[in-house]
Amino acid sequence: MKLKIARQVLLIISFVILVACVPQQAPASTTAQIIAPAFTLDNAIGDQVSLSDYAGTPVLLFFHMAVG
Repeated sequence: MKLKIARQVLLIISFVILVACVPQQAPASTTAQIIAPAFTLDNAIGDQVSLSDYAGTPVLLFFHMAVG
């Protein structure tokens, strides 16, 4: 009997969590529409790379703070 009640409680809790995680409204836009300014930086091997070199493709920038 206790196992049956425990299963029912677990089922109810799972249902409540599932309902709480469902978004109420769809987001207005799923694509970022932010245009970055033009810039040129040195890459890891010392060559210069411009943002314009990657026009039309998604770009992920990773900044690493080196010691020294």
